Amino acid sequence: MIRVGLVGYGLGGKVFHAQLIQMAPELELYAVCSRSLEKRQDAEADFPQIVTYDTFDALLDDDNVDLVVLATPHDTHAPMAIQAMDAGKHLVTDKIMCLNESEALSMIEASERNQVLLSVYQNRRWDGDFLTLQHILTEGILGDIYTIESNITTYGGPHVGWRAWKKYGGGRVLDWGAHLVDQALSLYGPTVETVFADLQYRYPKDKADVEALALIHLRFANGVRYFIELGTAWMYAKPRYHVRGALGSFRKYGIDPQEAAMKAGVFGVPVPEDPARYQLRVNERGQTVEHPVSPMFGSYRTYYDNVGAALVHGEELLVKPKECLEAIRVIDAIRLSAEREEVVKLI
Repeated sequence: MIRVGLVGYGLGGKVFHAQLIQMAPELELYAVCSRSLEKRQDAEADFPQIVTYDTFDALLDDDNVDLVVLATPHDTHAPMAIQAMDAGKHLVTDKIMCLNESEALSMIEASERNQVLLSVYQNRRWDGDFLTLQHILTEGILGDIYTIESNITTYGGPHVGWRAWKKYGGGRVLDWGAHLVDQALSLYGPTVETVFADLQYRYPKDKADVEALALIHLRFANGVRYFIELGTAWMYAKPRYHVRGALGSFRKYGIDPQEAAMKAGVFGVPVPEDPARYQLRVNERGQTVEHPVSPMFGSYRTYYDNVGAALVHGEELLVKPKECLEAIRVIDAIRLSAEREEVVKLI
């Protein structure tokens, strides 16, 4: 068994990591680290068998910890990851991997120097709607793909806490954007040719200094244009996905239901989604035909199942650090494009 030390027990640690770690056949949730006494007590109530630590150094000093998982603010990922790997620990960090390409390269170098595993929790590769989209694209029923829209659009104000501030790595681009860029690269990567981004800053300055709206245009070498839109100014939400191809279109509304289920205490079981959220329209011999879509089940637990299998059985790691480095390069280009108000070329 690989014994895991989880750092952070807020929403991410409690809902997205702890239970799925414990479900993985080769992993054991051994310890939780948090500066907050209340959160340590919460973790002990959820998992009576664990030990808890109030400092990161104390966790790293425990030789029983094989794998460290970081569920901490974005700006802490690189320094804490490097410290853990230099202590000989395998390392998983929540997304986003880190704040920039330089930090990502330093993390990868630390992994290689210490010969330990490094991966990023890109759980939304296992969203059911993303798996369904992948299946439809693989079938080729839409013909040559022209554009894909990937949107997370809500209505309201900024996040509370550290996610509202740039210095901690807050903002939609480094949050949901990290998932959506990773999904785009999973479909058409490894490299984006050009990036254009427009970010709007609409929040009150005493509430947040991160972007309120983001419009991102990625162009891949095969000609596909991939549009990402993020923000909190949509009373009428855009489709989660909208794909346009030579032979048809695919559209889907709403987000994957796994997160809501996990927040409600349901973990590791298939969560069905209403097929009415999905629309597939195809041109067949000059006639427009509506095709029913059978949504695929998502499976976030696949991520930690794979990490355990990679460490114990040598299976191929599904989320590799160099893939995450490429996503960081794209996100760096997004911020640079917005700052300069120009297209950024990556190749």
